[in-house]
Amino acid sequence: MGIGVGSRYNYGMKVIGGSSTVSPAISLSYEKGLMAVGPGVLGAGIFAGYQGAKYVLTSGDKWKYTDVMMTVRGSFHYPVTPEFDAYGGVGVGVRHSGVSFEGSNPNGLDTNSSTGLAYGLFVGGRYFLFENFGAFAELGYDQTYLKVGLTGKF
Repeated sequence: MGIGVGSRYNYGMKVIGGSSTVSPAISLSYEKGLMAVGPGVLGAGIFAGYQGAKYVLTSGDKWKYTDVMMTVRGSFHYPVTPEFDAYGGVGVGVRHSGVSFEGSNPNGLDTNSSTGLAYGLFVGGRYFLFENFGAFAELGYDQTYLKVGLTGKF
């Protein structure tokens, strides 16, 4: 599980005279090693992530954005040391973007939600503090540019 920063998605508008909040992206992923290739391992897995944003205008009107992403991922892991594993890969799946408005004049405002293709590239590393538990950091072009979190081996 991880927390991401630096969303690659624009949540709609720049607010003048209001306030905005954007949550960090929260993600969960699972991966299984499939086969050894040289000193490394090819793996496949799934990724699910959520992020939201809210804008409150000075008039009291509110915009809310939600972003849910689910992908399948393929990766190559290279064991640098027994504790450190470097990896990289690609992902493809779907992204659902929700938009809602609460306010005095919703007529003519675009509040259409959409679902479409999602894809990404990533590189990262996992460091195991204990035999089955560690931390990871990942740079990529999927839901966020940087993810950090906890990792485990089962």
